[in-house]
Amino acid sequence: VGSAFELSMNNPAGMVALVEAVEVYERAAESFEKKRSENGGDGNPADGTRLRFTNMRAAALEQLYQDFEMRGVEMFRGVHENAAEEAEEDDAANTQFTAVLRAATELVTEIDIVKHQMSPCFAPHWHVEALWSSCVAHVCSNHIVQQIGGPDGQNLPELTITQLLELVAWVEYFRETIEETFPKVASMRDTKKTYFEERPELFAGDKRTVNMQNATDSLAWVNNMLWEVHRLAQEEFLVRTRHQTDEMLDKVYGSETVKNQSSEGKLTTSLCEDVFSFSSVQLRTIRERLSKKSDALILAVCIILSHMRSKQIHARNNFLQDLETCCAASNDFTRMSEKCEDMISELMSQCEFSEDMVATLEASSNELMGVYSSDAVYSARSVHIYVFDPIEEEIGIRLFEEDWEENMVDNDLAVSLVRTLEDFHEDLEHFMDDFMVVKSVMSLMSAAVIFYAKCLLQRAEQHRNNKRPFFGDVKKALDRMTGDIKVMREYFEGLVPKMPSLKKNIEKDFEILATIHELLCVAAGFSVSDAEDFILVLQKRVRDVGITKHIVGDLWHLVAPTEERYVWELVESMEEQLVAIAPVDDALALEVNDRSYVKGLRLDEMAVKLYVKSRRNRPIKATAVESIVKNWRTTWAAGAEEGHDEE
Repeated sequence: VGSAFELSMNNPAGMVALVEAVEVYERAAESFEKKRSENGGDGNPADGTRLRFTNMRAAALEQLYQDFEMRGVEMFRGVHENAAEEAEEDDAANTQFTAVLRAATELVTEIDIVKHQMSPCFAPHWHVEALWSSCVAHVCSNHIVQQIGGPDGQNLPELTITQLLELVAWVEYFRETIEETFPKVASMRDTKKTYFEERPELFAGDKRTVNMQNATDSLAWVNNMLWEVHRLAQEEFLVRTRHQTDEMLDKVYGSETVKNQSSEGKLTTSLCEDVFSFSSVQLRTIRERLSKKSDALILAVCIILSHMRSKQIHARNNFLQDLETCCAASNDFTRMSEKCEDMISELMSQCEFSEDMVATLEASSNELMGVYSSDAVYSARSVHIYVFDPIEEEIGIRLFEEDWEENMVDNDLAVSLVRTLEDFHEDLEHFMDDFMVVKSVMSLMSAAVIFYAKCLLQRAEQHRNNKRPFFGDVKKALDRMTGDIKVMREYFEGLVPKMPSLKKNIEKDFEILATIHELLCVAAGFSVSDAEDFILVLQKRVRDVGITKHIVGDLWHLVAPTEERYVWELVESMEEQLVAIAPVDDALALEVNDRSYVKGLRLDEMAVKLYVKSRRNRPIKATAVESIVKNWRTTWAAGAEEGHDEE
């Protein structure tokens, strides 16, 4: 029986015969004792019953238990000796830790072997799998706890990230094996005693049977103690994962990317490949060492994704330096979203996560893909900044000036603006994917409208005469504006067949210029429309009564300056109605920092940047203006600061 392990593997029939012999002997002893008791014998020499039977099963069980324990002890002794011989002095500790986990894994693996190959050779009441599992749990837990500096894991910070992964994986493997073999253990969170030093006492009474209550209690204690080790190791591993991820992302985002251009002209950089080559290697390393069901795997992946998202948010604007870098960034961020989706899909297909863990992973990956996707669109829309830089220099300073009013009967500046947009549009079609080109064109259309309105309001700021209009011939100027607006609108309408989604945006954007033009006509006396109607339309766009007052006042100042006070009072009388129809947007302060907000594309933002710096005297009390400006600075803090920096 002392060599039962080898005998069961090599000669199961012999093991069965041996166990049967012990059982026959036990039954004979029990039969003799029963007859002796029936005859009234008490074992005294006088009644001729001096025969004594050895307690064979008790001796066999004890021998089996010792043999099992020695098997575990010898295995660890062997790996320690081999590790000491093979390792260099500097690497001895690491080598020994790896060897201990390897031996522990082998012993836990043999629980299944004992259960399916050895246990059938014994009678069920021998509970061979309980004896073996208790020995494995006792020996393995002691060696592993020694390696990590005690049950509180004092030495865990000294382990490599790979060793932490292997420790987490081993505890999960042990826990799964024990709870599958002894289901009762899974629900036992409290035990009768601790089993740090002493071997569990597994035999009851006369030692002829295994005390399964004690066996289960000792297994539950080891299971719970190792799960605390698992928690500590997992926490240390996740901290290391955070640091490792941050270091690698800092290196990637801090390095100069390689710029590429495809044969079709599409611009990209190496950012996508640099980020995902690192993250793929990191995930593969973790996945190879943890089980397919490990929660630690999900937690690590979510940490990596979260830090990738954080780094992207922190560094994304650094890639938007000019037109070409905006196009390359848009393409890169689109590819990064696709890469993330592919990476997570592959992970899902290779693992067996619970529904809750799948939901957690999907939420984390969706957040990262959402950032990449919104950044791709943002980059494409940001091209307007660099497209309108030369337009500002060449056209902005001439628009609405005397030469524009008197000589440009063919709307030369508007035509020049459109031709410039056409040239840039051709570049965008080469540099970016079609979907993002549409986003860029929508941005350029909004920028064109805001640019035109800004140039007009800037002339109001320059005009300091409160008696005469800014224009020499107001009617001619208004006609010229009609022609300019028509040229710009027709250009964008010509793109609708290729970009159907542009159509609804044309109506929305050009409504701003139509409203401004009609208010100018009303102010100059060339329209019978009610000013109130178009003031309401303007309020719906800017959602700020202060901005509405300033814009309307400036329009009157350009063509009917003597009526400016009147129109201010008119707007003030409408304030309650204006607030009711289009109240201040409480979400605006948040929106200006959101990725859906691209600076330079909103009438209210443009107006605020002009008016917070305005020095023109308006027909209202200075304190009223200060109050309005103060509110603007609070709401548009980010935008206003950016505007000052640019100036």
